[in-house]
Amino acid sequence: MWLRFLEMTCRLPWTIIFILITPTAHALNSVSLNVGTIAGSQWKLEGVNIALADLSQNPQKLALTIAKLSLPKPFNDLNLVNIRCTAFTWQNKELMCEQGRAEMRSKQWQSPTANFSFHVTEKRSSFKLTDLHLAGGIIAIDGEEQGELWQLQIDAKAVDGKSIQQLLPQDRFKLKGGKINVKLDASGSYARVNEFTLTAGLNSLTGQTKDGRLATEALVLESTLNAQHNNGLWQWQSHSDFNGGALYAEPLYIEAAGQNIILDAQGDWNASNKRVEIKSASYRHSKVGELSGSATVQYKDGASLEKSQLSLNSDNLQGLSEIYLKPFFEQTVLQGVTLAGHLKADFSINDQSLTALAASFNNLDVKDAAGRGEIQGGVGQLNWSNDETFSLPSKFAWQQLQVRAVPIGPAELSLLSRADSIRLLKKTQLPFLGGAIAINQFNWQAKKQQDPELSFEGDISNVSLEQLSLALNWTPLSGTISGHIPRVEYSNKTLSLGGELTVKVFDGEVKISNLASSGLFTDFPKFHSDLEIENLDLDQLTGKFKFGGITGKLSGYVRQLYMENWHPVTFFAWLGTPENDDSRHRISQKAVQNIANIGGGGAADLLSKSFLRFFETFGYDKLGLGCYLHDGVCQLMGVEARESGYAIITGGGLPRIDVIGYNPRVDWNVLMDRLKRISTSDEVIVE
Repeated sequence: MWLRFLEMTCRLPWTIIFILITPTAHALNSVSLNVGTIAGSQWKLEGVNIALADLSQNPQKLALTIAKLSLPKPFNDLNLVNIRCTAFTWQNKELMCEQGRAEMRSKQWQSPTANFSFHVTEKRSSFKLTDLHLAGGIIAIDGEEQGELWQLQIDAKAVDGKSIQQLLPQDRFKLKGGKINVKLDASGSYARVNEFTLTAGLNSLTGQTKDGRLATEALVLESTLNAQHNNGLWQWQSHSDFNGGALYAEPLYIEAAGQNIILDAQGDWNASNKRVEIKSASYRHSKVGELSGSATVQYKDGASLEKSQLSLNSDNLQGLSEIYLKPFFEQTVLQGVTLAGHLKADFSINDQSLTALAASFNNLDVKDAAGRGEIQGGVGQLNWSNDETFSLPSKFAWQQLQVRAVPIGPAELSLLSRADSIRLLKKTQLPFLGGAIAINQFNWQAKKQQDPELSFEGDISNVSLEQLSLALNWTPLSGTISGHIPRVEYSNKTLSLGGELTVKVFDGEVKISNLASSGLFTDFPKFHSDLEIENLDLDQLTGKFKFGGITGKLSGYVRQLYMENWHPVTFFAWLGTPENDDSRHRISQKAVQNIANIGGGGAADLLSKSFLRFFETFGYDKLGLGCYLHDGVCQLMGVEARESGYAIITGGGLPRIDVIGYNPRVDWNVLMDRLKRISTSDEVIVE
């Protein structure tokens, strides 16, 4: 712009100069003209003075001084002052400042004097500003105008980030240190930019926004942007290389130590409809993975992703999970979940919603810090679409699956996943604690603003009770269980059993009814149920226990069972000899002593001090123990009341023995500790 101002001075009538110099050319060697002020509609030159020297020589020398050059908006905060051209020539329609100096001023900063030169002809004008010291760096500006066309180059080296802070909005981003290199090559016609190349280098740049959502720490970044304007459309290409320091862009924190992070992209930008089309992009994070694809972004009313086709490839899911997934998992049900293995995925997005996904993975390991589950050796293909007619199946297999403390062996599932639902395509069997769980039917249906609905139906065969009780940290049991699982449904945050679950175990049956659970997929599940126990074989039940052997039958119930976080809160239970049981009733000395210790009876002391200690087993008529749990206390009862307590075992046959309980109220946790000590010790416990 200022070149055009200077061109106006060139148009000063030649007659003025001629009048000043012609009559006295033989006596004068110099003459000056004080022009004063030259103003346009938005610009102003103040203190303009032109001096002509060496009049007797050819060519003569002109010296130009300008006190102040004021620029139009948006550059009105910047001014060139103290402009001096000591080597200034003006002849043959050519104006040239070969050697000059100028200073720059603004409300926020000022520069020392810089080298300044220009060259103006009828058809071409150019200028240079070099050795401009600004914000700790050195800046050079080179511009050229020819007819309607112009070119501009700006080269800024080693600009200090902390010093340049005063040029930025103080309430947005605060630079604390580092160096910045910037090079701009631009060209255009009139006031329009037609093409430009911007190269920026950030070295150890540290800073952050006021809200802390974007921050850098010793950031090292090289970035180049090329753009061409064509019929209202900007076509652009960019390359960025992040190879040092750290970047925080909420919620992601990325460090480049020992790694290269490269972003390449190209596309179109339409300023009129505020849309950016990314025709291709590639984000490569060495040792982590690569994301590539295309996208269209609309930023009319805030940025929104209209559509996108993306591909993700990672041979290091552990690194990908730690850097890019973990921050998004925080404060969700996935918090504490980590992944490892290999993944390749293609997905489509329309109107900021996922519409299709195809992912293949192998050597997949999933771990949960909260202990809710774990997968080892996962492999499969996941296919999903929001199209209700989608029919491409998904397959998922694993070497080891663990749900909380319960392990499930190698298996494969075949599923159909589409829209808001997942359905099992064919029956499958899951190896489970020495037996198997058959899944005959499984459906999962998502609900807006609600928990999903789930239904399941299957069978259990030959599952080891001993392994199950150990996995769940229960009092150890022995034997196996089999049975049919009727339709199980989860809806409205409640798990319910659509019928009666019958489990065959120890030559008897256990029937589970009124099963319901709420908050099952939270950290505080609640559970309700009733159980009926019929004719369990005590010899099988106790044969492998350290508790001691008992023969006979056992029946009973657990009613109004209520559990919170898998710990009993209240129930009413009874286990004892069923009526009309004609089986052989014998109990070992060890079992007598342990049962006595549960109820605080004196049988253990009697056995140790009398001839009864020489007998290994005793006959009994009935045994039974009941508990009403409330407020953490178990109210105990036996087969009949006695004057000083309650009978847990009544004698029958020879030798016979009675076991009496004297403590009717026992703290539940104390009772559980007693049972654990009994079940884990090979020694007879005598208290």
